[in-house]
Amino acid sequence: MAVFGISGHSDVYDDLRSVGCCKRCCLRYMGERTPEAYQDVDEWVTKKGLEDISSDDPKSKQMKCNPCVVCMGLLQGINTEDTVKKIVTYVNAKGYDSKNFSCAVSIPIAFQLRAYSLWFYLVDKFPLLFPNVDEQQENVITTIKVWKWTLCPLIAKEIGKDFDSGATCDFSVAIGVHYPDDEEECSCLLQMHEEIFNERKNHKRKYHGSLFTRKSVESILNSTDKDHFKKYFSTPPPIPTSFISYNDVSCSHNSIYFAGCYNKFSRSLSQTPWVIEGERRMESSVQEIICGSIEKACLADGSKFVSSGREDVDVRMLGRGRPFACEVLNPRKVKFSPEEIQILEAKINCCTEDVAIRHLQIIPKEDLHHLKAGEEAKRKRYSALCMSYDKVSLESLENLESIHEVVLCQKTPIRVLHRRPLAVRNRTVYSMKATPLDDIHGFENKSLFKLDIVVQAGTYIKEFVHGDFGRTKPNLGLLLGGVNIDILALDVEEIMLDWPPPTQIAVK
Repeated sequence: MAVFGISGHSDVYDDLRSVGCCKRCCLRYMGERTPEAYQDVDEWVTKKGLEDISSDDPKSKQMKCNPCVVCMGLLQGINTEDTVKKIVTYVNAKGYDSKNFSCAVSIPIAFQLRAYSLWFYLVDKFPLLFPNVDEQQENVITTIKVWKWTLCPLIAKEIGKDFDSGATCDFSVAIGVHYPDDEEECSCLLQMHEEIFNERKNHKRKYHGSLFTRKSVESILNSTDKDHFKKYFSTPPPIPTSFISYNDVSCSHNSIYFAGCYNKFSRSLSQTPWVIEGERRMESSVQEIICGSIEKACLADGSKFVSSGREDVDVRMLGRGRPFACEVLNPRKVKFSPEEIQILEAKINCCTEDVAIRHLQIIPKEDLHHLKAGEEAKRKRYSALCMSYDKVSLESLENLESIHEVVLCQKTPIRVLHRRPLAVRNRTVYSMKATPLDDIHGFENKSLFKLDIVVQAGTYIKEFVHGDFGRTKPNLGLLLGGVNIDILALDVEEIMLDWPPPTQIAVK
């Protein structure tokens, strides 16, 4: 409840000014909740009859010389133009095209000590107006909120963006505030709560090496008895040794997400960068070809690639392609028209003949679940060029088409045991069809055939074909009467996942 309107409020204002509070901090502790009050504080205190700024008031002169005892100059309006200019210059230089922004202000921990000190002082000095010692957080407007009410409209005007006070804004400007004696002032906490801080000292790893954190100090002070607090920190708080300074400004934008489907036409291209013991095994990858162009278009810091499964280096991805998503990290450009996205898609497709994408689009983060939803339940269709070292009859090949819903028992393949744990997985082969091929030069004494197969996602096709030394049962050789089969080439023909939705605009 605001103190305004209650008898004695002028006394509270005068007293706060006498102990070294700036005008805005006076209003904060008197419960003023009108943003306009802080934006033109001189006019407001005059209008309320709290102060006559036209008079030669010694209190005002004193406050121009000393930092406020609570905000240490953050809300005093000193060098406001320089502060706004510094922030605006930085933000404009970074070139973010977001239409709105939010601000995150990081203040020294000493602010918390001083806030409690002044509150305890008021509780003792004006017990009728401040009867409940535990109501500081409910009644006092925070320093950061008032800072945003005061400076953010000025920043918004200069950078041409709308200020968004909500937590859902994607673009944030972070501002660091520095107080040189912060650590020294907070050292009183070591005596005030010796047991707690000795624990933090002795278990640095547990507390990540941080003796004082805003969260821990706030929690401790919130449960600190007023009289106990006053033994270790003066009330009201002393005049600060110096004004605060702005030591850091940074910008960040939440990730945006592109999705689409890709085809891979090469048998010597990995899906993701292939690096072993720090050495690249291949010059590029599907991820780098796609995400590199997207990163550049978004002026981003980096990206993360995720797809609906993956194919081996020597396996082509054909048909409608494999669904993928690219998380773009800290993008400067986030506004794309449908035509611009289609131009970006065409640009990626011109990079190489090995990869092509389609249906490129920006999606909300929530849609990423489609990539992993029903991961083991979805089906995939493959075609494999197979070779039998023994003659296989046409009848045996034709019989494969009548076999349905075969459950395989597959141990982790030998070829991936170095990076995956040994396990046994059951996977289903839903249908198969074998087509004999004419004799090919060099394979005259062997049976060649094309195998079309639909399987459960996660099935090791190569191991189903050649058996992996009996680690996959049944395997194709057993189903064909116990012959030795090998696989010469493998293609993914279809990922049975209708996502993302097709795009409609085509680039001419």
